[in-house]
Amino acid sequence: MWLTAFSRKMAIITLSNIKKSFGTRDLLRDVSFFINEHERVALIGANGTGKTTILRIISGEESYDAGTVSKEPGITVGYLPQEVDLPDVAPLHLSVMAVTPELFDCACELARIEQEMEQAASDQAHSLGIRYAEVSHRFDNLHGFDYQIKARAILIGLGFHESDFNKPIQSLSGGQKTRAALARLLLLSPDILLLDEPTNHLDIQACEWLQTFLNEKYQGAALIVSHDRYFIDRVVSKVVEIDDQTAYTYPGNYSAYAKQKADRIEEQRKQYKLQQKEISRIETAIQTLFSDRKFSRRDNKIKQLQRISRITNPQDKRTIKLTFTETTRSGREVINIEGLTKTFPGKTLFNEFSITVERSQKIGIVGPNGSGKTTLLKILAGRSDADAGEVIFGHNVIPVYFAQEFDHLVPSRTVIEELLADADLTSGEARDLLAQFLFMGDDAFKKVDVLSGGELCRLALAKVLANNPNLLLLDEPTNHLDIRSREALEDALKAFNGTVLVASHDRYLLDAISSDILEIKDGTCTRYIGNYSSYKEKTAPPPEPVTPRYAPKKSPALPKRPDSPLKARQRLLKELVKQQKEFESAIEHTESRLNEITEALADEETYRNGTAGELSREFEDLTGKLNGFYSEWEQVCEQITEVEADIRQQL
Repeated sequence: MWLTAFSRKMAIITLSNIKKSFGTRDLLRDVSFFINEHERVALIGANGTGKTTILRIISGEESYDAGTVSKEPGITVGYLPQEVDLPDVAPLHLSVMAVTPELFDCACELARIEQEMEQAASDQAHSLGIRYAEVSHRFDNLHGFDYQIKARAILIGLGFHESDFNKPIQSLSGGQKTRAALARLLLLSPDILLLDEPTNHLDIQACEWLQTFLNEKYQGAALIVSHDRYFIDRVVSKVVEIDDQTAYTYPGNYSAYAKQKADRIEEQRKQYKLQQKEISRIETAIQTLFSDRKFSRRDNKIKQLQRISRITNPQDKRTIKLTFTETTRSGREVINIEGLTKTFPGKTLFNEFSITVERSQKIGIVGPNGSGKTTLLKILAGRSDADAGEVIFGHNVIPVYFAQEFDHLVPSRTVIEELLADADLTSGEARDLLAQFLFMGDDAFKKVDVLSGGELCRLALAKVLANNPNLLLLDEPTNHLDIRSREALEDALKAFNGTVLVASHDRYLLDAISSDILEIKDGTCTRYIGNYSSYKEKTAPPPEPVTPRYAPKKSPALPKRPDSPLKARQRLLKELVKQQKEFESAIEHTESRLNEITEALADEETYRNGTAGELSREFEDLTGKLNGFYSEWEQVCEQITEVEADIRQQL
């Protein structure tokens, strides 16, 4: 793993005894932890515990009441908030790749000249070509072509299409803007990334791309707030949990944290019981001493009782409580889908799709954003029509639909009115059920339109339970839930004796509950037996053949001298020299072609015959390739120096 490349660890950010209050409410108390260079750390905790506040404190956007935040001098910090701010007028690609004002102005000037060149008269073409060559040279000196190429790769990795690149930022959705801000941050590559829910608007493919990027390409440190257990399990090496206004640090990934947390709670529970026994013993002694009128000894016992630092009962944590009651047994065949077809202008979601879902099966639905997962569930729920085909429900099937947009909730109703709208419950039963979903006291009389995303999600889940279904149609049910609530939902779905179809990007949930995976992609639907991990194994591309690279970190490690015969070193040197000459030849050829293009762009004939645009694009492409050739050539030269020195020592 990437950590093995660094033998020396150094804390680049340290939080010591941080305190933060909002009015009379204490949010953080004595929060302390540190982040080493190159370390990936997950920051987790229930909603509202102060995780975003900690990111804002580290980034300097939020003050704190007490404690210290220490940063290594000169480190750069990149912060991705949940609400992002990008220049509305700039196109997507330019907004991401122009990482400095100077580069932004230069890129805009290049774009203006290109537009003018397309419409220029012959008497203007020559001067525009000279100007274009000058600006291109300045753009190259600012590493603009490098940023262009890297920005393109990052945007595509995060799920954008090239057709999106010229769209103005203001035309993008909120989720797309967040992905654009993440792309810009990854391109800047600061010393530490502060990421607040980076996977919220990513489909599974983009989540996996981000995992790979952080693990293999990004060399800095990262502090990641996330409820995506699968993601943090594969990215982080340390977990910091905010609980009871303080921080607990656990080495390892999410799975290691879960085990250590369970062990800590069990130990805390034992200590709590022992302490309660001791407190009871002292209180009994105080009563006895009082009865015996031994006031001096009684006062000593009272002081002893007051000095005890009380251990909290770990069972007192508030989280949602989901327990599905025994459902009405449905027929063996729950849903028959026959020849289902749905298209939109220019896009087919699925064509003549057929499947049979049987009782007690739990099917996870996956696919890229926009592939048709939500549309399929809406058709099954009767909220959307198919173009062709039919959906037939079996005997005694009671379906309930959970919509990720919560558009089935009526904003003008109160929480309890919304719950009772389509459920056969008494007022008392409704209040008890709402309490299970953390709507206590007057919370039951809040208007739906003032609820947060997390509260809307809890209310929607309460409505699911209230209808006692035996078929659950769930669309992204974990989107607004913290980790403890996700675990509660996961446990409830595992114990549920009915049938489940769930569209989700929560790979941890899909791994835990799915008996089958239905993939919707490129207009086709494919069913795979097994959970998410099994699906990944079956759909993984065959491994590519390994091509040796002679970069110091990427090439095979140099054999140690006892295992390195002289002839083997000489053979390696010969291969490296050959590689060096190939790069030199490629560099020479590329530079020669760039000179030809530069001369052509300064020639009026280029603009008369309409080849200027094509030459400009070739110039950008070759500049990026040339930088890559130089980098590879330098790495091979370093390797040659190492091998030559080793050979001299062996002679």
